[in-house]
Amino acid sequence: MRRHTIVLIAMLVAAGSAGVCAQKKQQKQEKLPDYKNPELSVEQRVEDLMGRMTLEEKVDQLRSHLTFLDEYKDRMWEVGHFRNIAHFMHNTPAGPRSTAECAKAINEDTKKSIAANRWGIPVLQNGEALHTAMWGVGTCFPQSISMAASFDNDFYYRVGVAVAKETKAVGVRQVFAPVINVSRDPRWGRTEESYGEDPFLNARMGVAWTRALEDNGVVASPKHYVDNYGDGGHDSFSSSTSWRVLREVFLEPFRACIEEGGARSIMASYNSIDGVPASAHRALLTDILRGEWGFTGFTVSDYGGVPGVYWAHKTAESHAEAQAQCIEAGLDVGLGFGNVASYCHMAELVRSGRIPEAMVDASLRRVLKVKFELGLFENPYVDPKQAEKEVKCREHRALALEAARKVMTLLKNSDNTLPLSDRTIKRIGVFGPAADRLSTGDYSGPSGGIKGEFIKDGVTPYQGLKTRLHGKAEVVLHDGRSDAASLARTCDAVIFFAAIQEGEAEDRSLLALPKRTMKAGESLEHANIAGAGGEGASFEVDQEKMIADISSCGAKTVVVLMNGSVIDLRNWIDRADAVLEAWYPGEQGGTAVAEALMGDLNPGGRLPVSWARHAGQLPIYYYFKPSGRGYRYLDDDGKPMFPFGFGLSYTTFEYSGLRIPDRVNSEGDTKVYVTVKNSGSRRGDEVVQLYLHDRLASVARPSKELKAFKRITLDPGESREVELTLPRRSFGLWDRGLKFVVEPGAFDVLICRDAETVLLKGEITAE
Repeated sequence: MRRHTIVLIAMLVAAGSAGVCAQKKQQKQEKLPDYKNPELSVEQRVEDLMGRMTLEEKVDQLRSHLTFLDEYKDRMWEVGHFRNIAHFMHNTPAGPRSTAECAKAINEDTKKSIAANRWGIPVLQNGEALHTAMWGVGTCFPQSISMAASFDNDFYYRVGVAVAKETKAVGVRQVFAPVINVSRDPRWGRTEESYGEDPFLNARMGVAWTRALEDNGVVASPKHYVDNYGDGGHDSFSSSTSWRVLREVFLEPFRACIEEGGARSIMASYNSIDGVPASAHRALLTDILRGEWGFTGFTVSDYGGVPGVYWAHKTAESHAEAQAQCIEAGLDVGLGFGNVASYCHMAELVRSGRIPEAMVDASLRRVLKVKFELGLFENPYVDPKQAEKEVKCREHRALALEAARKVMTLLKNSDNTLPLSDRTIKRIGVFGPAADRLSTGDYSGPSGGIKGEFIKDGVTPYQGLKTRLHGKAEVVLHDGRSDAASLARTCDAVIFFAAIQEGEAEDRSLLALPKRTMKAGESLEHANIAGAGGEGASFEVDQEKMIADISSCGAKTVVVLMNGSVIDLRNWIDRADAVLEAWYPGEQGGTAVAEALMGDLNPGGRLPVSWARHAGQLPIYYYFKPSGRGYRYLDDDGKPMFPFGFGLSYTTFEYSGLRIPDRVNSEGDTKVYVTVKNSGSRRGDEVVQLYLHDRLASVARPSKELKAFKRITLDPGESREVELTLPRRSFGLWDRGLKFVVEPGAFDVLICRDAETVLLKGEITAE
């Protein structure tokens, strides 16, 4: 009995202790400030936190910092935004660092930043994710222009999800992507980062990437708002584009990424629009962005964009005045390399009365809202072990290969040269500066810079061919020292892998294949191309001459382009039996190239640009408006070598059964149907393209505009009815008063193989 009494007393004591602990815990929770209470709304938490902050603390949350590894000791811990240090951890003498090391470094940086302010406000770690999580060793997918060639925005969303997961896994929660600047001049070096010349294709691909990021907890910042290159294809040049064309072309993808993609940030461009710097342009940053599109996120400058208002554009008399103009226009956060670029004068501008504190509060409210939405106050850190499992996982690497297969675009195939047969081809010669190189394009990550050339586990075209033809045919890599023709004469087929120089701050005036520096290997079988490591003397290769030399030797000649923009092909295309545009196909691109050449896959990509014959035709794009004189030159017919949307296949397709409703649906989407049949002998992909032409309008309209597309896969003999969706906006225009309206009237509905090849035609009436 006594033992039971003792047990009962012990239980009562334990219960009492538990009750006291629970009460103390509850009291402790009750003492938490509202901004730390996750049970409250985001709005309540934001307002509570702002009410506690000093002016300097508020301004710090609108400032940013970027440091390279050797400058990290100067890190400004108090600022609210930071270019994650892992972004630079691939650029060390020891080579790329592991995913876990990157995650740990970002965790430690975040910890110190939280400790640097009274309220424990977490820093927003930002970075780049154009086509890979650009830090450490993220999976490298095909470049943006490459994925545009896939004409498959649903698939592209899947790629974006993988990149978002790898980005978030290490603690990066905002990325400056996608690039949705419509590129109508391929001389612009950053064309490779874009989705090409068409505003609709840009919008669809941009929305897919934006949604993928935002759906997975990463803030997307579509860029560069708005017209990021100017006359001659010059990057960040002043824009002379009219407001009509800005509305019709360049602003449209941004609208879509906000209204449909849910972007929570936007990056302003470096240039001026109609004489006003984009970073200080109220019409863009406030009137259109917030007033018309309902944007509730926060805006950022490009790096150094704020001081550029002073020292570049000269529309402000001082750095302080430049900062005042930017925040007045609606620029919330100044991204920069140091103090000057990061709203360092904002507190004194408020105290002097130049800027009202309410303006700072408005920007701060938008920034804090996103930080609370991301859950950074509750979960500012990541698990390095989990990051190791997520990044470069088997699923993502398989997806990178699938993506590389999607982008292969066949431009020429005389006498069915391709696919090559491993039953008849016994010796293949491989030539050119891109043959044994990972051609991934810029913003690629672990490469000693922004060029992705040394990615671990990547596959070069030479390696891809060696693997594919192992035991079936000999693949010989030209060493660069010996005569190319001598090797070509011993081969059944020769393949030249061409490369160009392009990228950020690398605009081109000439489009021809440039001479490239290469590095000779010790033997044909172990040759190394410049940039791919290994020993050997450097030499320069004249690419066009080498194509001429090897094509004159009697073997089948194939040229594979590894690039992100248009190339002048005139001097050698007649010498090539086939031309495959492989773009920058990502880390698994070499395998996909080999599969396309050997017929294991049927190229289904299409050109997202009109392929100019030469630079004298530029700018060139398909959706031109009526001309009083035509479109030819004295010495040129003005037509591209290949039209927008062009791409060949190893099979053929037939179109029939076009079904169009009489009238545009006034309350929802309009559906158009067409039947497509694979009339050839191989499984293949077709991209069904629908263009509209407004027959009569209050303002001049383009000859045709892409308004719907769908990529499908058909087996030989298979037919499918394809549904194409046209939102009511597809039939709208900007009227003479620059108001968006749908005018009543008839439209031509054009089902096309490419922008020049109309297969079926009908009409529909809008009311």
